[in-house]
Amino acid sequence: MRYSLCLFPLIATTALFAGEKQLLNLAGIPKEERMNVPVEYVWPENPGEAAVCLWKDDKAAAISYTIDDNCAMNIDWWLAEAGQRDMKLTWFLVTGGISNSNPKMNGEWSQWQAVYDAGHSIESHTVTHLSGASKPEWQGIEWEYGDSKQAIDANVAGNSATALAYPGGGNSAKNDPEVAQGIYIAARGTRGTINGARGLNYMSINAMSRPNIGDNPKASFSDCSRLIDPADTKAYRGWGVFIYHYIKGENMDKTREQMDFYYSNRDAFWCASFSDAAKYAQSRDTSNLEVLENSNQRIVLSLSDWMKDEYFNHPLTVKVRLPDDWSGFRARQGDGPELNTRVVEHDGARYGYVDIIPDGGQAILIPG
Repeated sequence: MRYSLCLFPLIATTALFAGEKQLLNLAGIPKEERMNVPVEYVWPENPGEAAVCLWKDDKAAAISYTIDDNCAMNIDWWLAEAGQRDMKLTWFLVTGGISNSNPKMNGEWSQWQAVYDAGHSIESHTVTHLSGASKPEWQGIEWEYGDSKQAIDANVAGNSATALAYPGGGNSAKNDPEVAQGIYIAARGTRGTINGARGLNYMSINAMSRPNIGDNPKASFSDCSRLIDPADTKAYRGWGVFIYHYIKGENMDKTREQMDFYYSNRDAFWCASFSDAAKYAQSRDTSNLEVLENSNQRIVLSLSDWMKDEYFNHPLTVKVRLPDDWSGFRARQGDGPELNTRVVEHDGARYGYVDIIPDGGQAILIPG
């Protein structure tokens, strides 16, 4: 028997996303209509019922630390500080000078390979930072966006550049979100405020070069502590994105404080790369979760989304109300290995968490 999830009001996914079910991003999909998961925490009432979590591991909010303009002289510092706090960082690279000019700033491709191998994300900040956009020989915005992606993918083995950070500066008017949406799954904008949980513009995600962690009451628009404050109905459970450039001296101390803000609140925050957070959120926004079978012997789930499977392979965390006599459970999706699972108790009932890849095959849960 197939069970329909009616835990909260939904508009049918197929009505929202008429057309091909392999979207590169959600540009053009009305923002007010693409939120298939509520902001509020959902605790399914009956055994076998399930819900997609707003963020990975059912965290309250997401936070991403990003570094622009290469700043290769800071690589070792960043890797050491992130390693101490188990953080995943995102570098947005200007590719034109890598292994070519100013190695102290631009770095060598071997250095960026090492950054990726250390578990961090490499994304695009264009070829020239639009510095040549006023010159007659400039090859255009399509080249700035597309060639930088090609260079990263060709020179950093295992990494696929899926996100763009629009360059600021004197030529920033040359940026073109319509071009970007044909190449990338998401783009980081320059509006210096936090992102709420609903209606995100994935081709211009807000980001802050002067983030505030509750220490500046005059700048509440950039106060990332609001993301984990249940009393803040606009910001709670949203996404904070920090921007960094070259740092030294006192700026290193300030940056450590901002990293410690995450680490001291790591039970509430998912510290994600920019692209992982964008993948999760867009898959979540278009997700469709069905319970195909519900018995004491097993629970079978089907999870799909409307995003391009080639890029959107980040699993979504699903919360399942376990049968009363299940003290634990095991899970497998398709022909893959056993999935990581965990069990929590809430209001006297047991709930299981499991990460499932949309369109990756049925997920089967059994007691154990």
